[in-house]
Amino acid sequence: MTSELIIQGEQLIKKVESVDKFFGKYHVCPMKEVSSIHKSISDIIPQITPVENPTNFDEVISNEMKRRLCFEEFSLRTWLDSDYYNFQRVTQLYGIQQEELDSLRPWLTKNRSLILDAIERLYHSQEIKNTELKLPLDVPELKRQAEEFSTLNIRKYHKVLGKLLERLTAIGGFLRDIDAVPTIEARSYFNLLTNTLAIGVPAICRFNSEGAIELNEMELIQLYGHEGMGHALNRVATKNSSLPYFLKSDCHLNTSSAESIAQFYQNVIFDVLKESPNAQKELNISHKFSEIYQDFLDVQMLNEYNNHLFWYALTVLADKSLGSLDDPSSIKKKIELLTDVALTPSFPQCFVENHLRKFDSQGNLDYKMASEIRYAAQPVKRVLSEFSNHGMNYAENRGLIDRTLLEGLWSPEGMLENAKRIIQNLD
Repeated sequence: MTSELIIQGEQLIKKVESVDKFFGKYHVCPMKEVSSIHKSISDIIPQITPVENPTNFDEVISNEMKRRLCFEEFSLRTWLDSDYYNFQRVTQLYGIQQEELDSLRPWLTKNRSLILDAIERLYHSQEIKNTELKLPLDVPELKRQAEEFSTLNIRKYHKVLGKLLERLTAIGGFLRDIDAVPTIEARSYFNLLTNTLAIGVPAICRFNSEGAIELNEMELIQLYGHEGMGHALNRVATKNSSLPYFLKSDCHLNTSSAESIAQFYQNVIFDVLKESPNAQKELNISHKFSEIYQDFLDVQMLNEYNNHLFWYALTVLADKSLGSLDDPSSIKKKIELLTDVALTPSFPQCFVENHLRKFDSQGNLDYKMASEIRYAAQPVKRVLSEFSNHGMNYAENRGLIDRTLLEGLWSPEGMLENAKRIIQNLD
């Protein structure tokens, strides 16, 4: 692929981004412009020849550019025509491997009893026994107290964890460029323009039964791993890399990879703390870290199970081989398939019945809902497996693997191809 094609491709991607921004503001599309961009993208795609097993950076970039343009072409086409898109087309578009879909039910079957035990353990944990009340952040004085309390703790955790990670991996040095602050928004986030990691006060603070504000240490550590090590470092490391523009820009095609990275690093942060008694001491959690860690493992296991259950339920809903949704026996089959792996008896019927209207006239699951299957992709797991197959585990090769995962906003397939290329170049 020539540099000229890369330039042309990136110019078209920027035009798509402009249309997206326009749509976000006015909720309408400039259809002539959309049609023109779509034609240009359609013309350039055939000029990019895919490489089956890329061995160098240019080949990896070429493959990823083709994936990106194919995705943008598909997205524009949904505005230009009224075609029907089946579930298989959606999974192919997002790079979901069939083996990943096939593994969902066996994984659920294998882990269901473990999850049920974890739920009982969580119920009887000390944290759950205590009365926890939502912070009334609409009350000015309480809001001020919560923000001051959160600011002190967020700064302390950012300083201690940042220093710890900087010693462990070179890419951790980017944490020095990030400012960690509280936000009254429930959802935490990272702002790349200001390099600000905003941690949600409602997520990390709570009232106890005496009306005092308490810190939820487990949630703060988890959010620091997920939003800080995951999303924030991914964005900052990518921004400071020499990668081409299209690997630094947001796209629905790479959201599953970004989430896979964040999920991985929220596990890493707990493992790092587990092996760091001094950091535990600095955070004043040495006496209860084992409890925090166990609660995290249980909550993580439950969240992972619920995610797998949702993805599997999507495949069941979208499976046309089970019959028409107009046929009660087909609905019954779908419910029965979910019954064996559900955590509560009511879930299968509620899930199926509540989504009966999310299908087009051809029996295809609504595209917006079907696209949620993109999060079933496990690119980080596949990358780690690739390194492991070459005798390289994360603990002993943290710096290299961190850089592989955190530099670039890749599609799942692109991330794996780039990792293979990096490993080959080590030989």
